[in-house]
Amino acid sequence: MSSLIPADAVPRPVYLADNLLGEGPLWDTLENALYWVDIKRHRLYRLAGDGPRHWQFDEEITSIHRHAQGGFVVTLRHAIARLHLPEGTLEKWLTPEPDRPGNRFNDAVVDTRGHLWCGTMDDAERQASGALYRVRPDGDCRQQDRGYIITNGPVFSPQGDVLYHTDTLARCIYRFAVDDQGTLGERELFTRLPTDQGFPDGMTTDREGNLWVCQFGGWRISVFDPRGRLRQEIPMPVANITSCTFGGPELATLYITTARKGLDDDALAEQSEAGALFALDTLTHGAPAPTFASPA
Repeated sequence: MSSLIPADAVPRPVYLADNLLGEGPLWDTLENALYWVDIKRHRLYRLAGDGPRHWQFDEEITSIHRHAQGGFVVTLRHAIARLHLPEGTLEKWLTPEPDRPGNRFNDAVVDTRGHLWCGTMDDAERQASGALYRVRPDGDCRQQDRGYIITNGPVFSPQGDVLYHTDTLARCIYRFAVDDQGTLGERELFTRLPTDQGFPDGMTTDREGNLWVCQFGGWRISVFDPRGRLRQEIPMPVANITSCTFGGPELATLYITTARKGLDDDALAEQSEAGALFALDTLTHGAPAPTFASPA
């Protein structure tokens, strides 16, 4: 198979954020800006032509997506909320798990129907108390799958007919067929990472339907074709690769978040760029991130 990146392309740091747990990158086509979060430090970042900026919150902010009625929809520790920028004000909206105080939200994605899919996890990373939810703009919030210690990387195929979702500690990536109403079919194993390659974390898809998988503790991003065959491995200069998305004017640059979480002083001395935001030139393209909105 042909390479998905130029022969001389290597991941390059574009912002030395020193993120403890960088996650959730979003390329915002409205502003031509990249947003991402540092979950453990309760921060939201923005990087654009006018330079970097960040906002500090009182609790974890774990994902961000555009809201059709203005601002953004975000997931916090226990709530789904509206976020208004640049003020940084939050309006909490839904709290799907009031009976599970040890859980928190983690990763999320908006599908082509304008629905938000978001996962919860056990913040202590011990109990399989996490679940996957589908949230509609009218406030309808329904559990779609459960039994995860750490949910991660929900992402859709370009046509919106397949959902990929990760059970991180089990090293499994699952595949679900999605019908025209946005209903999931049965959970199927898409691929399982070898034990010496870290854990599957955040993911994205390109316009060909390839799945780009970030590997926490794995020093790499692996790309799988829609049939689950490994197409390419991309080495990274740091161990903890957390998530990625396509951005830039042509949606051909892969932006990659990383983490310092779990690294001791010796590891940090070896990985001086751990926690940075990286960029990688590719020979493919992503698709614009959908907006959280009711279908027209």
